[in-house]
Amino acid sequence: MTMDQRLTDAARTVADGVVVPEVNLEAVRSAARTNRRRRVAIAVTVVVAAIVVAGTAIISGRDVSAPQPAPPVPSEKVEAINTRGWDTYTSDLYDLDVGHPPDWLETPASRKWRLEEDGGDRLSPAHEAFRSPQGDVRVSVWTAPLDPKTRQETTEFLQTWVEDYCEATGNAPCTGIADRAVELCLEKRDCHPGLLVPFKDDVQAFFSGGMYDADAMTVVAVWCSESDSSVVTYGGAQRLLEGFLSTMKVWPASTPVWDRR
Repeated sequence: MTMDQRLTDAARTVADGVVVPEVNLEAVRSAARTNRRRRVAIAVTVVVAAIVVAGTAIISGRDVSAPQPAPPVPSEKVEAINTRGWDTYTSDLYDLDVGHPPDWLETPASRKWRLEEDGGDRLSPAHEAFRSPQGDVRVSVWTAPLDPKTRQETTEFLQTWVEDYCEATGNAPCTGIADRAVELCLEKRDCHPGLLVPFKDDVQAFFSGGMYDADAMTVVAVWCSESDSSVVTYGGAQRLLEGFLSTMKVWPASTPVWDRR
């Protein structure tokens, strides 16, 4: 029996003398449809919420829940390390000067860097290396040869070069460098381009030209991740690296000219 028939029969069996208001069947049916829609909407909401909570967030085919290097901190919001009083180390091998905290240990490079031998070696003897007093933080400086025929003094060239270099040296991740890199300025006013790039287990800077050899890429690395406990006292690996870079006349591009000293 349909709902319409049940309502009609009920009206006919009401005792005599009782006034029964006319039943608006269309209103009843409309209310029933509304209730069904509400129940469906609630059920869909619950299912979607369960999927979001239990599932893994996927964007454009990429698993965004997978571990990624810590994003660079905007340099203009972080106070730079005070490098006054740092010692200056001169590398005759790579023709450069670099400052380091006075209580850090210097380990001079014994030969020039070669990709085949040193690409995956964080303790390479080709590094000009500096180690913290506790021995838990190592900073290295070296140069990698560039092909003068293909070299360009552009950020785009640097991004491509660093991606290739990352793969060749077995570092990771080698993708998304353009998205997470901090642009650098080499020299106070000329601003030759450079890049500071966080990787999974280290932070490195890359630049060439200007006061440095245009046929080589100068690389400066802090061999700790941004969140490593050993660099907390320095404000993180990036901030420590920026301190070393500033002694080499290299700053984040966002640093005002009057603060480049």
